[in-house]
Amino acid sequence: MTKIKRILTLIICVAILASATVIGTSTASASGSGAGLVSWAYRAYNEHWKYVWGGASVGSVDCSGLIYSYAGGERVTESMIAASPESGSISSIPRIHGLGLYQYGHVGVYVGGGMGIDARDEISNVCLDSISNKSWTQWFKISGVSYPTSGWQEVAGQYYYYEDGQYIVNTSRTIDGVTYSFGSDGASNKTPSNMSSTADSSSSNKKHKKKKTAWQLGDSGSQVTKIQKRLKELGFYNGDITGYFGTDTQKAYKAFQTAAGVVVDGICGKTDRDILYSNNAPVYVAPTTVAKKKTTTKKQSTKKTTTKTKKQEKVISVGDYSKDVTSIQNQLIKLNYLEKGNATGYFGEDTEQAIKDFQDYNEITVTGSVDSATKKALFSKNAVANPEAKTEDNNEEKQLATFTFKDATEEPTTIAEPISTTDETTNKSVVLESNQLASKALAGVTSSESFEQVTPITNESSSQLIKWLCVVIAVMGSVFVLVTINEKKKARRRRRMRHARRMR
Repeated sequence: MTKIKRILTLIICVAILASATVIGTSTASASGSGAGLVSWAYRAYNEHWKYVWGGASVGSVDCSGLIYSYAGGERVTESMIAASPESGSISSIPRIHGLGLYQYGHVGVYVGGGMGIDARDEISNVCLDSISNKSWTQWFKISGVSYPTSGWQEVAGQYYYYEDGQYIVNTSRTIDGVTYSFGSDGASNKTPSNMSSTADSSSSNKKHKKKKTAWQLGDSGSQVTKIQKRLKELGFYNGDITGYFGTDTQKAYKAFQTAAGVVVDGICGKTDRDILYSNNAPVYVAPTTVAKKKTTTKKQSTKKTTTKTKKQEKVISVGDYSKDVTSIQNQLIKLNYLEKGNATGYFGEDTEQAIKDFQDYNEITVTGSVDSATKKALFSKNAVANPEAKTEDNNEEKQLATFTFKDATEEPTTIAEPISTTDETTNKSVVLESNQLASKALAGVTSSESFEQVTPITNESSSQLIKWLCVVIAVMGSVFVLVTINEKKKARRRRRMRHARRMR
């Protein structure tokens, strides 16, 4: 009996320890700041992270994984808003960086200025979009994430001033004897004097820390913001001013280095930086593109007439953001010049290239911008769709059909190559492989000092926890039944032995 009691005690201890371990790791408390979350979301957008269902690591995230990979905490969308200390209707969203955006089954990050970033789907991946273009229903504060109430706040390389829990807009303030102006987006026109020394590093107050002299892929801060603004002035950069040195900024800087005749490495060092800010800095010159097809004399004369009136007409080009851009992008998607999900309202490099392709195939002078002639041709019934895209779509459909519907007993005669480009639709096999490798992605990644990343602890879902507890209870119950039966058998043997002694 003593031996059985010891075994039973050992089993119970192991079960309790296992249950405590599961309960202890099932929820990771959220932490971080709203500003840090915004920088993290911009990094995902600038580095073109892929949407992978169940992903929560650098490069591969789903909607809740984008938030969880930075802050930890809840992993399910409904659980996030349920745990929120404060939420409200999207129509009355406060001016606070890093709020959560919610619609049933989907979440995103509010980055300020009426814009949000979310990991949308396998086609769109991580998107930067106006919150009015997405059917968000609520905003919410993420449980465990800190939000500023007053004073200066650096967000993605720009500076904002908070009063009564919100950043101020369309006004000016005299702070510590200096007057600052704040536009409609809330960004200050000057770097605050009390933050300039800590703008580029969280450890700048260390005595022996070397002063940073070069900026490259992965860096962030006010210096990166200045680099992006200068590159934009010179025409090399067409993206958003995020304060994060992503792949788009690197590409723009390499183009600048090429034009400046220096070593092209994508790193903004001292020599390059001196040229960048000098009065003799090179200006971007768009390459001359010649139309592939011949044009008739009549069309050439029409183009000359159009050129004469071009100065008076409105031309939509790179950097514009409006409803007109959205309608143009939707038409380009319809004609297969632009991928689905790219109707963001912002005229970026992808839209420019799509317009160039459209102009080329429709025998219009290739400029990459939308004048009246291009717009008229784009929305006409005779607009020529992208012939190359149709072939690619048909091949892709055949490939997916082979993957999905082939007989399980048959061996395929040809194996289609997996689709690996950022802009094309992710193949199902790639998604499955990405899910398997997502957990390994963090192993080789070193986070920048500017990101307050919290390494997430893998969660067990509540249903798995319940199942585990049920198994533990079943094991303990079984052991109890076995012990009880064994004790009853021993009692019977003792009664038989006593009866046998009496009979003697």
